[in-house]
Amino acid sequence: MDAEKIAEYQKKYPEVFAIVEGILERFPELDRFIKSQGIVKDQINQQAEEVLEAVAKDMKPYKAKYEVMREIPKTGKPREEVLKILQEMRDQERQKWHGGYVSGAVYHGDDSHIEYLNSAYALHSQSNPLHTDLWPSASKFEAEIISMAARMLSEGMNEEDRAGLCGSVTSGGSESILLAMKTYRDMAEVERGVRHPEMVAPVTAHAAFDKAAQYFKIKLRKVPVDKNFQADIQAVKNAINGNTVVVIGSAPSFPHGVIDPIEQMSELARKKKVPFHTDACLGGFILPFARKLKYPVPAFDFNLPGVTSISVDTHKYGYAAKGTSVILYRNTKIRHHQFFTVANWPGGMYFSPTFAGSRPGGLSAACWATLVSVGEKGYLDAATKILGTADYIKKEISKIPDLQILGNPLFVIAFAPSKISADSLDIYRVMEQMSHKGYSLNGLHRPACVHIALTLRHTEEGVKERFIEDLKTAVAYVKANPTEKGSSAPIYGMAATLPVRSVVGDLLKTYMDAYYKL
Repeated sequence: MDAEKIAEYQKKYPEVFAIVEGILERFPELDRFIKSQGIVKDQINQQAEEVLEAVAKDMKPYKAKYEVMREIPKTGKPREEVLKILQEMRDQERQKWHGGYVSGAVYHGDDSHIEYLNSAYALHSQSNPLHTDLWPSASKFEAEIISMAARMLSEGMNEEDRAGLCGSVTSGGSESILLAMKTYRDMAEVERGVRHPEMVAPVTAHAAFDKAAQYFKIKLRKVPVDKNFQADIQAVKNAINGNTVVVIGSAPSFPHGVIDPIEQMSELARKKKVPFHTDACLGGFILPFARKLKYPVPAFDFNLPGVTSISVDTHKYGYAAKGTSVILYRNTKIRHHQFFTVANWPGGMYFSPTFAGSRPGGLSAACWATLVSVGEKGYLDAATKILGTADYIKKEISKIPDLQILGNPLFVIAFAPSKISADSLDIYRVMEQMSHKGYSLNGLHRPACVHIALTLRHTEEGVKERFIEDLKTAVAYVKANPTEKGSSAPIYGMAATLPVRSVVGDLLKTYMDAYYKL
């Protein structure tokens, strides 16, 4: 707020400002803190402008090459010309992810697999699951996707209990999570009369739970993690109360790739008669196969009686085209609280299982086509390659004295400065040096670290060795140039430590504005 606005409010509300001034006089440390945050905000805004300018150039590389379409052209362009532009963009963008320089993002990426998905989508590109009378194929695809995912995450259960498992196909992990949280909010109000809903989740739970809390007015009680970056069991127990509508655990968490103690957490919830949601968006299509490969995978799925729902992304390690996920429930009674129906609308009876009305049936067709063509053996083979690559990378990172791996991850590996380099190595500058070599890694906060989510792209010949050598070189460069600030590293570091998180939020909103700017 600028000085002119403050003066206006001070004149309009003198009694309020008198109270504030009295508080600041009584607590001088608070006054110093507020002033320091103003300085920090000015610093981060100044650096933000510089970083966002650079980001805008990276985000809009085609601005000088292609015409900017500000309005619908008077006469349509020839299709060949349009397709040529699309192909040029695809070829340009393919280079980074296809070579194994990206964390996550593209999980399969083989050319023949991509062509197969495109063919499946093209055959059903006009399909819309909203109109079941016109496209009954969509019902077949989605019902079978749900069944295949549910049985994958319930192996070992008796058939009678497995028969009740159900779910919905969604547009992605965030929608799966949002739907589950909305479902539990509504269920708690109907069945228990809860008017002030709360959910319990570790601080490492995906940001989609924060989004659900904001969208659906559910209080999110965040619990700390222990030294292994797993949810603290005692803190979970203490956080559950009469308003709790769901408890949440990750399998694994996005930041550190660590699986929460879901067996203990879900049992706590079950004893309190509270639902439990396992977020397996990231690991749902690897963990069942890792278990078969004898990797140490703790219980996380429907075999645990307290687990009432699981979110699992088919478009990640399920290798379907982007835009599909599955939310699974233990029974249809729970799922009914997700559904939307209107019986007295002048437009007729209307119902929708998920947030969207019309949906791209082609994505469901491509998802179904992926599951039935990859098969269990294909997923097992993929898990073998990815986990083997992860074993190599973890082993080699552990040999770098200046780095340490956080927790005990399987395939999402977070690393931070080791104890001997904690005060001398800026991990965000290491990440920046890796970006100069073409990598796109994930910078994380609390603690400051970087992670790489390994995919089939990283299992190609020579990729894992190149990553380790480039990482060693990046660490050595940062150590040899301790006073160099870098470009994005300073703002990353400041954002990580800034007490007033709204400043960072403002920065992110500016970034999103830049995305939509012509």
